[in-house]
Amino acid sequence: MTMRAQFLITLLALLAWSTESNGESLPDHCAILPTSQGAALIRQCSRGSPAGVSGFWNPSLSQVLAVEQRLPELLRKSCHKLKLSDSYRQYVGVTSRGKKLIYLNSFPEFVLGHSGDRRDWRTTALIVCDGGDVFWGVEFDPADNTFHNIQFNGVA
Repeated sequence: MTMRAQFLITLLALLAWSTESNGESLPDHCAILPTSQGAALIRQCSRGSPAGVSGFWNPSLSQVLAVEQRLPELLRKSCHKLKLSDSYRQYVGVTSRGKKLIYLNSFPEFVLGHSGDRRDWRTTALIVCDGGDVFWGVEFDPADNTFHNIQFNGVA
């Protein structure tokens, strides 16, 4: 085995150990999408989404967990009756007007039965036109831990 191969195996083992040792992981209903899906995710047809986007980036696990921790308060303040346990959420980092934000796309579980393979939602942007307020999105500023521009889908 080459030194490079030994190094890579050691590095992978350390990464696996560090992930297990801190105990943090995304909730089952959440996914951080690849940056290649960012442009598709912000092309929502029934609601507003981040404007002035110049690029995409990968939010960290801890940044997404910070969003998740604050979501119940956001929904309470918005008078939204949706239970987070009933929704699935996709995350992507966006650079909007020079500011790094995290965009969240939320949708109900029932849509997965209509969109094919359940695993696709973890890697592919899910776009639903209309559908009502069970489909929504919001921008999160990780610099000051605040939400901005919550938007709900319309109804046809």
